[in-house]
Amino acid sequence: MGLQEKKSGEAAFLAVMYVAAFVAAFNENIINVALNDIMGAFGVGATTAQWLVSGYMIVTSVFTAIMAYLSGRFSTRRLLFFACGCLVAGEVLCLAAPSFAVLLPSRILQAAGSGILFPLMMNVVLTCAPREKLGLFLSLGAACITLGPAFGPVVSGLMCTLFGWRAIFIVPLVGGIMVALAAVKLVRNVGERGQATLDIPSVILLAAGITAFVFAVGEFSADVVRAAIVLVASFVLLGLFAARQLGLEHPVLNVRPMASSRFWPACVLVVVSMMTTFSMSVLLPLYFEGAYGMTALAAGLYILPAIAVNAVTSVVGGRLMDGYGPWPLLPIGFALIALGQVGVALTATSLQLWVVVALTVVVYAGVGLVMSPSQTAGLGTLPPAEQTHGTALLNTWNMIAASFGPSLFIGLLSSAAVAAGASGATAELAQAVGFSAAVRVAAVIAVVGFAVSHVYAFKRRA
Repeated sequence: MGLQEKKSGEAAFLAVMYVAAFVAAFNENIINVALNDIMGAFGVGATTAQWLVSGYMIVTSVFTAIMAYLSGRFSTRRLLFFACGCLVAGEVLCLAAPSFAVLLPSRILQAAGSGILFPLMMNVVLTCAPREKLGLFLSLGAACITLGPAFGPVVSGLMCTLFGWRAIFIVPLVGGIMVALAAVKLVRNVGERGQATLDIPSVILLAAGITAFVFAVGEFSADVVRAAIVLVASFVLLGLFAARQLGLEHPVLNVRPMASSRFWPACVLVVVSMMTTFSMSVLLPLYFEGAYGMTALAAGLYILPAIAVNAVTSVVGGRLMDGYGPWPLLPIGFALIALGQVGVALTATSLQLWVVVALTVVVYAGVGLVMSPSQTAGLGTLPPAEQTHGTALLNTWNMIAASFGPSLFIGLLSSAAVAAGASGATAELAQAVGFSAAVRVAAVIAVVGFAVSHVYAFKRRA
């Protein structure tokens, strides 16, 4: 095989993995614009319906965490086909779901596929991408994971408006089938296989801990006492999980890198950047539809400018990262996120649509500059032997943030909207008040991200 042919084969291989990650990420957010319709169809409230988002991300988190075992035990091709199978089967079941009790586990089945595809793509990139362009290739991967959820509301909004909420599952269904067909010829096995074992008690502790944490976060707006009790229980479960990992020869998730004062702040930045992404992608459709009476399609289209800017800043950020490293980008990106979200929170209740749209563009521009650099910065602090474990940890934190983010923000929006309605506000204004309250909290989190990134970047330069 000639050099050019080999490069072409590698490019095609990476392209399939990027598309797979995009389809999985796209599938995350297709439900958001349809939540109102699903609530009406099955007679469930927002706090119940949001488990279609949070439950999905919890399962994704668990599968992401056990990928160290899965990638060591099974080949790249086998994992890819299994993930595509879960995705496709879940979409078919959602299309036919007669009740919410069937719809939710069908979404969970899709999540198993997503939880495999995200880290599988990153592992392939780390193995196959040229070292001198690693920042660019990682940024392309991060862009797929970011742009997928961003495009989700646009496309699913179109399908929902034209054909009803069930139609939102058609696009990822077709995407999953196309990825599997392309993989037959273009995907090869990479990495080493072994006889790894899976510690089931660890998986149970992790799943129970994340679920309890997500429930507690969403419950704080309704019942503080119950939320606090469940939150303490979640910390106990996750603490037991971490302690068990330290005692295992082959842990499900190696937590030792978290002891590094140079690594764990990067995990904080990853959490903040992912929560930012989900705060806007989940809240904006609810705001546009509830406060302005938009169709799902219109809501998705108003998010489109932010998506386009995010795509540009993700690629530009990758190129800058290859030249200057990740640290200069992080404070700039988080500053844009914080400024944009503060502006959105202050203007949302005045119902100035185009001001909110413009400020959303600023937020997404910042996200494009921080998503991949946050992960790259953390991995750069670890010795080569620990980078695989670092990747698993960062991916897991990514998914955990995506799990409790929707629960937190939808809970805040719902409780604030109910309070505003009880005070005499119109339904539209109440929704705007709820949205503003949720984004204020997101802005505070973004400010924390800016502070951590500024201090961290300064220390790295010193």
